[in-house]
Amino acid sequence: MLRRPFLQRILTALAPAFFPRSLRAQSKSLSESDIATLREVAAVVLPTSLGRKRTDGIANDFVEWVRDYKAGAEIGTGYGSPSVRSLPPSPSTRYSEQLKLLNAGGSFAALDAAAKRNAISEALRQSGFDRLPARPNGKHIAADLMSYFYLTGEGQDLLYGAAIHRDECSGLASSSARPAPMT
Repeated sequence: MLRRPFLQRILTALAPAFFPRSLRAQSKSLSESDIATLREVAAVVLPTSLGRKRTDGIANDFVEWVRDYKAGAEIGTGYGSPSVRSLPPSPSTRYSEQLKLLNAGGSFAALDAAAKRNAISEALRQSGFDRLPARPNGKHIAADLMSYFYLTGEGQDLLYGAAIHRDECSGLASSSARPAPMT
């Protein structure tokens, strides 16, 4: 029997006894109520030009991203960088709590657009939010949702008003052509 895999299994099994839950916290699953509130948040913080159906879809994609997040997974090293980087702990550990605070008493969906905007602005202010993070960081779910969206090809196209299609290969022949404006 190999010693290294055996010791890894033993240490993995014993870790919960020696480390408090807060140190090994993983992403908490969002309840259906949380997801419904997240869809309401998405309708407020994402561009209205997307329409409600698309903002709901983006919220659902974000929920999937949260569920699939694997802390410690290796990520790209970047061009010319020899060091291996890994994902930090899941930013979602406080999402459910943040959504419950926004939806105090189940009233968030019943608010008008201005009141929802004010509630989200106040929650962001209280969280210390001052700019969109480069990637979701857990400070507040509304900021993380916006960061998630604007990191996608669709978000970048909308942001720049051009059909950049960042995640698609355009080929060498068209590499010098400017992206077509969005219609």
